[in-house]
Amino acid sequence: MYISKSLWLLLALISTCAAHGCKKICVLDNLECVTRGGFDVYKNVVKGVKGLLKPIDPLYINEIDGVIESVKYKLTNITMKGLKDCTVTKLKLNVTDSTFKQYLSCPKLMSHFHFKADENSNSPALRLKYYATITAYDYDILNLGKYSIFVKAHENRPHFFILNHETKTHIKGKLVFELSDSCVMDSRIANETETYMNQHWKETEHSLHSYIVKQAMDILINNIDIYIRAYDMGEVLPLHKPLIRKKWWLVHQ
Repeated sequence: MYISKSLWLLLALISTCAAHGCKKICVLDNLECVTRGGFDVYKNVVKGVKGLLKPIDPLYINEIDGVIESVKYKLTNITMKGLKDCTVTKLKLNVTDSTFKQYLSCPKLMSHFHFKADENSNSPALRLKYYATITAYDYDILNLGKYSIFVKAHENRPHFFILNHETKTHIKGKLVFELSDSCVMDSRIANETETYMNQHWKETEHSLHSYIVKQAMDILINNIDIYIRAYDMGEVLPLHKPLIRKKWWLVHQ
């Protein structure tokens, strides 16, 4: 029978961990157990860990370059809120090819930023410099990539680490674009800009908002990598004992 090199490594590391008193680890094809651990890791990383990670809700991004309607633009002073309310609905780890898939469901993501187009455009939304807010509802994110495992020499315990990742996004709800400084603009132009961006919401999502989300995910995954390098596999994906259900006749006494 063929067993991949990564699987042999995992089995060896789990044996090493067992010999040195680690917490029991989830079987990695146990979706429920792995997802529960992934949920806890996500919440801890977003909340921040004293001495290790700063909180990332709100999350700050310096700048992003992109293209919308063939016009280059730059976003600066970007702030995203709402990551703390996202949920890891599923975390899959494939031992054979050392890949992971993290599924996030976010009820609401709100991003505030300054927009500046690098050239003139016939589109009213791209003629100006302005501050704006995009709110996306019922938003799904898939982070996927490859992971590996190492043992810290001084403790003889296995740790995960992330080799690479990419992000895919899907909006199931509505997307709302609002100018934040419309009071200092001509009201007609402000209305044209908001109308244009909302009517073309799919392009706004594809060419502008998804760039913000993917940059935010780069920061998130980097912080998750820092976290899982610091905590061993038994702490990251602990094996939970099944819930003990009371006999019905005891419950109703």
